[in-house]
Amino acid sequence: MKLISTGLIAGALVAAVGITLQASSHREALAILNEPCADNTDTYAWVSPGSHDKLYLIMDFYPLHEPGQGNQGLRACNGYRYEFHIGKGASLKDQLVYRVELTSTLKPEAAPSPTDAVGGGNEILWQLTGGTETMKVTRFSGSPSGGDDQGDEGGNTATVLGNNLPVLPNNHGPQTDRLVFGLGPFKGYDSGDPTSREVGLYDQPFVDTFIHTLSNGGRVIAGQFDDPYQLDEKGLFDLVNLNKDDLGGIPGARRPPGKDVFTGFNVFSIALEVPMHDVFPAGIPHNGVLNASSTDSLLRIWSRIMRQQTQTVDNGNIITGLKGSGEWVQVGRNALPLFDAGFVGTQRQTLYLHTSPMKDVTNFGADVLFPVLVRDAEALGIYKALGVPPSAVAALKGPRVDILNAINLGRPIPIADGSTGDVITLDAAIDSSFPNGRRMGGGTAPNRNQVNVNSVLISLIVAGDPAAGLAKGVEVNDKDYLDRFPFLAPAHQGLLQGHGGINVPAEPNIPTP
Repeated sequence: MKLISTGLIAGALVAAVGITLQASSHREALAILNEPCADNTDTYAWVSPGSHDKLYLIMDFYPLHEPGQGNQGLRACNGYRYEFHIGKGASLKDQLVYRVELTSTLKPEAAPSPTDAVGGGNEILWQLTGGTETMKVTRFSGSPSGGDDQGDEGGNTATVLGNNLPVLPNNHGPQTDRLVFGLGPFKGYDSGDPTSREVGLYDQPFVDTFIHTLSNGGRVIAGQFDDPYQLDEKGLFDLVNLNKDDLGGIPGARRPPGKDVFTGFNVFSIALEVPMHDVFPAGIPHNGVLNASSTDSLLRIWSRIMRQQTQTVDNGNIITGLKGSGEWVQVGRNALPLFDAGFVGTQRQTLYLHTSPMKDVTNFGADVLFPVLVRDAEALGIYKALGVPPSAVAALKGPRVDILNAINLGRPIPIADGSTGDVITLDAAIDSSFPNGRRMGGGTAPNRNQVNVNSVLISLIVAGDPAAGLAKGVEVNDKDYLDRFPFLAPAHQGLLQGHGGINVPAEPNIPTP
């Protein structure tokens, strides 16, 4: 077969393998399937362009909210701790941790009677109960206890930055907007005017009222937002049965288009704006200047989710039905796009969720050095279809130290436990652009990200060149991002958006493409 250049190999293989390594971790591990509150999907971290005076952190979790399932959308997961961890320089050791704890409260009342007013715990719908959802934000100088990281909570300074802060409520629909949120006058069915049932008022100004200023000068918001993730998951889970557009035109591939199965779904998000003086009290070293041989301006960022080790059935807990006891343990984490979803083998994915980056080289080094997806692409016949020689495929199989060097931004960071791991490495002295941090939005259109992280990472894995530049996949969001904090697009409305159909006519047979 005719040999093709390294560049063409890179592009074609990126396109071929790309969708298997999408930049998220929705339900990627067996242990997470039954614990959606601990399911980290994406982590974002970047500095404000130019001045770099703000650090923006976003954690998405509890994915695949169907907007119309309102009562099932109670997002404030009680009994969990959601944390952003920040190390500095060549070390992954925690220097700062920002913790968010969510609390739902519902006041019990007597059983129903014929004289009850509307509202209270006897209501069927959460919006009418008077229940509240709030959060507490705490800053730790060092590592809190729990998991296998390196700290003892008793030896660190904990500062409460905000408490009893209201959580953004769900976007249920027009009547909730008027009767619960008070966003406009309500006209009942007896008015003959359907406006109160057909025109939503939940908008960005309403969302903005749930952005809270913290005592350190930062800001926070938590609640339900549009899921910013895109993926042709239908093709992916039929053993990488991707369409021709994503396979570089390889003959025999299924017909396009690919479809983003996350269109119309919501996710729970925590967005945090951190003043840079919190992180670098003396200022960012050599701010505005790239010093590629140094590590003094680097931040090493990851997110984790914790709960108490023992969960006991407790009917007295109205919200969760459980009572937690014992030590706090880590049950979820996330940092680099695709790490657990694209590198780590199934049998180690639960271990990943329960351990910190401090031991990633020991636990998962081989998964990165010898990426199995290269082997899988070979088994599917993709390399053969492209005429790639066996010697080139063997080199792609590993060992791939180049991948580790790239996620360390080429800086002098040891490939060793405690220094290299699944973290977002961010140089605070320069503007962020993946893999130097990960920014939401900021692309060539309001619904595009600054960088297609799928293409960058996949180009790195399959060609050793993050700039190879193909494997675009589905690269537009179903809503526009904001160009300011909190950057996330508002949630899809439960009544008129999301999914659902009339099921007429029925479709008993699989249609021909």
